[in-house]
Amino acid sequence: MRRFLGLALTLLLVATAATACLTTPGDTSQISFVSTTTVNGWTYDFYRNAAYPCSISGDQTFVVGTKVGSSPTATAPLWVWLHGGGVGWFDSTGTPQPDTKQMIEQGAAGLQGGISSAGLAAGIRSDPAGFRVLAVSYCNRDLYSGAGEVDPNNPHTNTDGSARTTNGLLATKAAIAFTEATYPTGKYFLAGGSAGSAGAYNVAWAMQESGNAPAGVVGDASVVNVEAGAAADAQGVCNSPKFDPEATATIQKRLEPDLGNINNETDKLVSSGRLTVPLLHIWNHGDTNTCGSVPMACPLRDGSTVTLGATDCTHQPLAAAITAEGPGSRSLNLPVCVDLDATPDCSLHVVTPHAGLVNTDPASPANYNAAALSWVDARLTGS
Repeated sequence: MRRFLGLALTLLLVATAATACLTTPGDTSQISFVSTTTVNGWTYDFYRNAAYPCSISGDQTFVVGTKVGSSPTATAPLWVWLHGGGVGWFDSTGTPQPDTKQMIEQGAAGLQGGISSAGLAAGIRSDPAGFRVLAVSYCNRDLYSGAGEVDPNNPHTNTDGSARTTNGLLATKAAIAFTEATYPTGKYFLAGGSAGSAGAYNVAWAMQESGNAPAGVVGDASVVNVEAGAAADAQGVCNSPKFDPEATATIQKRLEPDLGNINNETDKLVSSGRLTVPLLHIWNHGDTNTCGSVPMACPLRDGSTVTLGATDCTHQPLAAAITAEGPGSRSLNLPVCVDLDATPDCSLHVVTPHAGLVNTDPASPANYNAAALSWVDARLTGS
């Protein structure tokens, strides 16, 4: 634990001293149209952005969906989906970790899945507000947080022989900017599941600082909490190769310096008033992908510790920061207990893409997706 926290302090100092690229705009000059498909009453336009290569092969891509019969000239709100896939890196031998997933170009069909799914996405597609939808790729596996950082140990190079960089943040910014310029757009929302949830919080801050803040963020399942992860690893509650000091240092270097700074975790941005975008913070108490509900000594932001389940420990600081804003807050915590089977262990990872499931945590409505959609609609019509 001491070794990890010492490394975290070193990373904090390095990140603080680095030149931030948080407000750098995304490059739209190399975006090209690839194809169009129509599925279940929606047309999906597929684009490739050659300005931002993937970590291993191909380029960043995105898909824009419009409802068949809707006006192409009418201004419409935009739902931006950031899918999951964990965080990745290359070890000292140049081997991709934990595997090669989310490091090559993504096709249209895979991207469409996140915006054509059931649950909350279905509610968005049928909302009377007439949303368009946008799904962005995740082929740098960098929590959507890279902004031109040289990718440590990556053996792959660009066509001109230069080193590969991570550009998840810039590619996402470019996809949003291109969509806003090509399809008349009003307010937009960022939504994400798993790594895409953590990424949505990061992108929201970058977009706010760039002068184009989203109307809200729906974060489902994950938020960065280095302190909780280190404690879970030290206590044997949640072991992962990403907590190895060498891996942690490599991962940090793949992120835009401000987003890799431990002092800028989402809850700290909220509690200090630096992130003012409304947040809908959703988590499932026993989420197996965030170490479930195994009890652990959870470090809180005031220096104390309490016993919490591992997943609740990760989400506690952001939940507390939102609660501290009081009843007038535009943000909302939505803790749930949702399962796909008869075992009541609240274990499902990423709950919003599922229809017909019931939340049994009395702190939130049973129909959690309906509650989430109502929150989105309120942000559309309110501030």
